[in-house]
Amino acid sequence: MGHFIEFVMEALLGLVKDSPEEMPEMEYREHFLIQHPRKKTFADICASLILVVVFALLWILIEHETRFLFLELAVLGIFILIFAIEAFSYKCLVNEIEILRTTLWLFKKKVQWLDVSCVRVLEKTKEKKVTICLYNTNGKLIMDFHTEMENAWYVVKMAEQKGIQIQKVRDSLQEKMHL
Repeated sequence: MGHFIEFVMEALLGLVKDSPEEMPEMEYREHFLIQHPRKKTFADICASLILVVVFALLWILIEHETRFLFLELAVLGIFILIFAIEAFSYKCLVNEIEILRTTLWLFKKKVQWLDVSCVRVLEKTKEKKVTICLYNTNGKLIMDFHTEMENAWYVVKMAEQKGIQIQKVRDSLQEKMHL
């Protein structure tokens, strides 16, 4: 049992360790797709579905006071399922003219590269987490990406190619919303 818990924790926390601190060497691409890793998000959907079904069955079968605990856990599993489906549906098409983000297959946001005045790379040393933020001419955050997403670093490469200012900031997520 201890090995199983260790395996699960390593799988969950290993994603944080693997996120790169620096932009890797890469070639420029004219267009690309940013999305969450498909296998991981599909596994999250399956795991949350299993949790919801197990706790819903326990809620139906058990008639003691703990019954409502299983109901609460099933509801929490439903929230996890919703977030996993949202991550699975997230797609961001980037080309030399615009960035088009789609979530839940319905909600779209379009940003023109002409409106982007700055790209900020926010790093957290303890978690090794890197967030790439795009800001408009007013200094307001218009879109952000995490480096655990596929092809997220290509946004920085495209900004370099377009001559957009790039700032690197370490350990300061409170400055994320504005320049």
